[in-house]
Amino acid sequence: MSLPNLNASVAGNLTVPGQTSVFDVTEFSFVIRSLFYLVSPNETTYQTMEEVPNYFLKVFLYIPLVLIPEFVALIIQGRNLPRFTDSMCSLCCLILIFLPVAIVGQAELSLYMWCYDNFHVVDLPWNSLTTWILCLLGTDLGLYLWHRAAHEINFIWAFHQVHHTSQDYNLTIGIRLPAFNRYVAILFYLPCALFFPPSVFYVHYQLNYIFQLWIHSDAFPKVGWIDFIINNPSLHRVHHGRNRYCIDKNYGAVFSFWDIIFGTFERERKGEEIYYGLVHSINSFDPLYIQIHHLKYIWSKFMEYNKITDKISAFMKGPGWAPGLPRLGHYEDIPEIPEDKALYEKNLSFGLKMYVALHFFISLVLFNRIKITKAILPVTFAWLQAGFVTWSVACIGAFLELKPYAPLIEGTRCAAYFLLEILIQDVLSSSVYLLYGLRVAFLLSSLYWMFNLRRFGEKTDKKKSE
Repeated sequence: MSLPNLNASVAGNLTVPGQTSVFDVTEFSFVIRSLFYLVSPNETTYQTMEEVPNYFLKVFLYIPLVLIPEFVALIIQGRNLPRFTDSMCSLCCLILIFLPVAIVGQAELSLYMWCYDNFHVVDLPWNSLTTWILCLLGTDLGLYLWHRAAHEINFIWAFHQVHHTSQDYNLTIGIRLPAFNRYVAILFYLPCALFFPPSVFYVHYQLNYIFQLWIHSDAFPKVGWIDFIINNPSLHRVHHGRNRYCIDKNYGAVFSFWDIIFGTFERERKGEEIYYGLVHSINSFDPLYIQIHHLKYIWSKFMEYNKITDKISAFMKGPGWAPGLPRLGHYEDIPEIPEDKALYEKNLSFGLKMYVALHFFISLVLFNRIKITKAILPVTFAWLQAGFVTWSVACIGAFLELKPYAPLIEGTRCAAYFLLEILIQDVLSSSVYLLYGLRVAFLLSSLYWMFNLRRFGEKTDKKKSE
């Protein structure tokens, strides 16, 4: 059984919903229903992996429309809309999630398929309702086990903590995921390979994650007794909270009864405001920094400890562990209510926000062409293209943080684009409007930063002094 060209579908269709410019009502209906797992086995059952649609793309392509109900709810409630800096950080994480897939494919699915081909113990029919339901439960249990491990094993937490870095709680947090999360999480799904055909698993693997998008919202109320069956925004708000009672609770994805069974269930407390983010906030909107900062912390502890058992424990025990403490640390050391309640923020000018948004869109376009580059040019060129997109994300992060060096690396990046264009001109020249639009954008951007390098530094220094 060969792996379908999943990386091609991801890299090639990121900006074209349904492979057509016409709004597809049927597809959009499926997207809305898939957010709540309201799909039927008949429409989500396939014999081979090649036939399984990329549901991730179907949903992510409609994210702007999916965000509208939350925006409306927040406006009606008179609450603040998602912050530009925080949301842009999450959107950049979305690019980082798909970059490895665009280059090397979905290797985690290759591993699952290999395990199924060599180790499955029973031949369950791919088109059986029973198989579909059992795989739904098995996949959800695998997610629970991975999610709990991600909070209780420091090395895995180093990846997962990216998802918890925001001090806000809205739908954009649902796409703030670690770039290499998939390659760790799959280990907890492999028991499913003993039973479920890859095509059935791949459907639920996607739908399970898609369901988790809508539960990342602070705008929707409690839902009463449903808490004891289905995960929902109220329960997941507790999971993302840094109040003491919220720590290490509610790991379930679709079903909350896993938390009830394993003793990690906690309902939202009436009258107690939840504060979101990490127990110790890292205060950064840099999408690359938040990917690696906890790995750096673990390494510093590894080098600090003298005993080999402590060095191993720095990776394998909980994030709150230290020598002499229980495996997960002392929950009593976490304040009932966080002391640092103020939101971390950087005050970008309107013009800078528009500039960052423009170059995020351009980065999305360049990422979208990686599939074509891989198809007609040596793979080295695709790696260079992916490197340029990563450089773009780094520049966006520097601007979100108002780093004084941001104009320098951005101006250099804009100039370097023309070298990249020489290498992949055959890829970009398929659209004359795109080619000339990119040239104008990068030329004007590089000229702007060439003459405003010092001015930007003076503005950031002034904001720091304020």
